[in-house]
Amino acid sequence: MSKPTQIAEQKETRRKLSHLFASFKQSKCQIRPHLFLTGTSGSGKSYLVNEIADELGLGFVEINAAQLTVEGVSGNSLSKALVPLKNSGGRATIVFVDEFDKLLVGNTGDATYSRSGVQDEFLKCLESDHISIFGDYGKYVNIRADNLLFVFAGAFNNEEILSLEDLAERGLRNEFLGRVGVLISTIPISLETILAAIPQSSLLESYLELNPKITKKDAVKGIAEIVTPLHEKHALGMRLITTATHQYFMEQVL
Repeated sequence: MSKPTQIAEQKETRRKLSHLFASFKQSKCQIRPHLFLTGTSGSGKSYLVNEIADELGLGFVEINAAQLTVEGVSGNSLSKALVPLKNSGGRATIVFVDEFDKLLVGNTGDATYSRSGVQDEFLKCLESDHISIFGDYGKYVNIRADNLLFVFAGAFNNEEILSLEDLAERGLRNEFLGRVGVLISTIPISLETILAAIPQSSLLESYLELNPKITKKDAVKGIAEIVTPLHEKHALGMRLITTATHQYFMEQVL
């Protein structure tokens, strides 16, 4: 789905991220303002970071922290998740760590050990000039880490995070506070913004090509009628348009 380049609710967040990423690039990675990006689900965290990185010609790698395990434990370790960096060509890269909040929520037993261990492995990436990632034939290879800028993102159960102290209370290690000192938050996308974006949806255009008897005006109206009640129940942001568009055209067939 295509989204408007400038979403009103994202304007200030975009300005801050653009400034930090530009400083990172223009300083040739001497300035690396690793940051936390918080905000409700669907408020555009991944989309914004990816788009700005693309605009600035920076590499972009996204990993999901909720799926990570400590090295040596069965699963997707950080050294495996960062394998796409081998294809970055050595250029400055933004590493977007989605659902980082899942590593901070308190728990007991092995879950706590695993989450703490993954935090340790991220700290190694922040502190080192080179990191080891999983290579061919089960061997590890060293790649540069001094040209990586990490963005640790999370919805935190859609709670408002106002300071680094808020993150510390949720289990953020003190070592992180010393190395990731920037906190930026997105704000929820309003219903008005979502409704205004429906006519610009590429998914809508694709459906209309397959259903020439349905006018765009009728489709936009029908999708809007589905979006409105969903917006009150679910914090999905712009993703609501995709969900509602599929539902609308499915009902037309039935």
